[in-house]
Amino acid sequence: MDENVRRMSEILSRYNGYIFENLARRSRLWGAGLAGTGRGGDIPTYQPVGNVQVSPNSGRRTFIPDVDDLIKPQMHMTFDSLENAFLFYQRYAKAGGFTARKGTQYEPRKGVILNKWFVCSKEGTKPLKAIDSTQEAGSSNVNSKSKITRRVPYIRTGCEACIRVKLITPDNLYVVYYFEESHNHSFVAEDDRYLLPENRSMNYVQEEAVNALSAINVGPVRAFNIMRTLYGGFDKVGATKVDFKNFKRDLNRYIAEYDADMVIKRLRRKKEFMPNFSMEYLTTAEGVLRALFWADGDTKRNFNIFGDVVSFDATYRRNKYNMMFVPFTGVDNHYRNVTLGAAIIGDETAETYSWLLNAFRQAFGRAPPVIVTDQDPTMRKAIQDTWPESRHRLCMWHIIEKLTTKVGANLCNSTDFKKRLCDIVWTDALLPEQCENEWGVILADFDLLNHEWLQSMYQIRDTWIPAYYRDQHMSGLMRTSSRSESENHFFGQFCNPNCTLVEFLGHFDSAIEAQRHEHRKNDHDTRHTNPQIFAKEFVLEQQATSIHKCAVGKWEDREDNFVNFFVKDFSQACTTFFQVMMRQLDMTVSCSCNRQFPERYIMRRWTWEAIPNSAPGAILGISESDDRYQQVNGVVREITRSAESLINRLVYNFDALCAFRDHVVQYQSTADQAVVNAPPRSRRDRFAEITGYTQETPVTVRMPKTVRFKGMGNPSRMKSNREIAIIQSAKKKKGRECGNCKRRGHNRRTCSFPARENADDSSESDEADLEGDDEEELEDVAGEGDDEEELEDEEQE
Repeated sequence: MDENVRRMSEILSRYNGYIFENLARRSRLWGAGLAGTGRGGDIPTYQPVGNVQVSPNSGRRTFIPDVDDLIKPQMHMTFDSLENAFLFYQRYAKAGGFTARKGTQYEPRKGVILNKWFVCSKEGTKPLKAIDSTQEAGSSNVNSKSKITRRVPYIRTGCEACIRVKLITPDNLYVVYYFEESHNHSFVAEDDRYLLPENRSMNYVQEEAVNALSAINVGPVRAFNIMRTLYGGFDKVGATKVDFKNFKRDLNRYIAEYDADMVIKRLRRKKEFMPNFSMEYLTTAEGVLRALFWADGDTKRNFNIFGDVVSFDATYRRNKYNMMFVPFTGVDNHYRNVTLGAAIIGDETAETYSWLLNAFRQAFGRAPPVIVTDQDPTMRKAIQDTWPESRHRLCMWHIIEKLTTKVGANLCNSTDFKKRLCDIVWTDALLPEQCENEWGVILADFDLLNHEWLQSMYQIRDTWIPAYYRDQHMSGLMRTSSRSESENHFFGQFCNPNCTLVEFLGHFDSAIEAQRHEHRKNDHDTRHTNPQIFAKEFVLEQQATSIHKCAVGKWEDREDNFVNFFVKDFSQACTTFFQVMMRQLDMTVSCSCNRQFPERYIMRRWTWEAIPNSAPGAILGISESDDRYQQVNGVVREITRSAESLINRLVYNFDALCAFRDHVVQYQSTADQAVVNAPPRSRRDRFAEITGYTQETPVTVRMPKTVRFKGMGNPSRMKSNREIAIIQSAKKKKGRECGNCKRRGHNRRTCSFPARENADDSSESDEADLEGDDEEELEDVAGEGDDEEELEDEEQE
């Protein structure tokens, strides 16, 4: 017994010595820091805010907010609702430099509150929970927890400041019957009040800005940086970066399992309010979304003109579910990509592709004459089964890219084999018979007549070599699927791989709006500009400028049974060869030196008036609904544009600009004094307003947890034996190691053994330990609290 008492007293003595030594060391370090500044005691200190009163008997200090009497609660003040009473007390708290919260209430029957307390946020005290940190988590110790409890700061000081209201039954009004304005703590300075949780809420405009900027792949962090730059500082925003991230996180949590339902409902609304809009979707037997296709009226109009050759390919990592994005791509009259429909599929089976092609035919009424894809066998089977009238062309680039791997790098790099082969497969100047003869000669010269892969490519030569497409109106468009690759890159600038389907649909609408704006701009340029003509002798160029009005005009000179001749007039200064075409059946002859192009050779798809432009913003569905949310946003945009227009007019007239500012400030003060009868919208109602979806109905279409696509590889990478041994060794160790006693299961802040084993008594090591302890404390404090939970935003940030 005596031995235990002696050991306990020794531990307590060493513990007290350790505490006093650390306090002294901190004092020395603080003094050294002040001396190093050269100013010493001239450093300004944090002065208390408010009226300070000291009790003459006990010496206890109390703090009273220094606010205007108009916003200070008064006895017998009445309110028509509890929300208005709380808003009034919150306004008083903001002006005084503290925060308020709702306290206890007396509710004898449900729905009738007779008594309500509104208190200071520092009311009450934090309960002390004793935890034996020497015991491992999950052991027989009753006070142990599965998660280590850290020592974090708390704000409760037992403040008694509050107001209490009670219901007056005859008038149904709430009257203040008790008001305590004295606090036992100091208030926050005015420069720091924007950091209070009460002043860190996002307003309507900021929430709309975060939601709108996400449509162009701007995350909450960048949105916050944009706003604090425009507003003029962090304190002018009214919220922190973490608040912006938490808002986006909560919005994605609200979407959660309703993601597919929200997208389908939004597309159905577009179909209801936008003319000629089509959408189809496919689900599994369990109700999981398998495929989704949509196209609007503008894409159908573009397909009627530019749908002679269409390319489509599946691209990956455009959403968090790994569902493949499949855009259908064509070429417009400016030789630019144009989207002719889009889809999202969950797998790359022939059945899914067949459903997609059938949905495309149902929406557009026909299949394209030529379809260009890569060598995906499931695509080839689906096209053969679904679009038998379409001619399927394979991507030449993917085939030539495999040439070096199939025949050997030495042969391709050391000889002219690849160059000779590309000369016959990349040109459409050869007839099929000439191409076949040249193919045989090349393979014979390099002893490759029996090469298996080259023989297989020769068997399908009519699907990828241009010589076999001379009778097809290709319009010089596509020999490869590079158009689809370019389209995928274009959409990748607006999308990120971690977005929901709701976000992805917004990204898609923004991308299509940008594409159509570029087409409108190109049409404007061709209408009001003239391309440079090389020489006046080229009379056809003058007509071409009036037809095409762009430098990429095409003349379709490929017709059946025509024989081409190239003629040159050596008596003229012009050295250009003219092309003469003759058809022997009816002896039709035409020459490229004619003063006019024959009308039958002018294709509408290349004219500058090929299609009319769509209305700006039509893809976004701005007028798809006449609900109050759309009306409010329309009024907000009008106010913003009007204010911006006034500022631009008054920016060089300082007096007028100040008068406009005073007018706005005066109206703002008038609005602040008005009592808002409607309670503030909850976060859930706000999300329902933004997404246009309420979570009242059960989920009808669910999202897949994850999708694995071809080429994704093994989900777990290969690990070396050393890495496996390190992981297994780490699993054997339970809990983190204490930096003080080197034991596991607790940390140095919860350690009950203050004396470090084998500690070095030198001041350098002690100061290093102290600095490490301070850094560790800062890290722990930064990681605590739900309000500080940060959304992972690596791609968007």
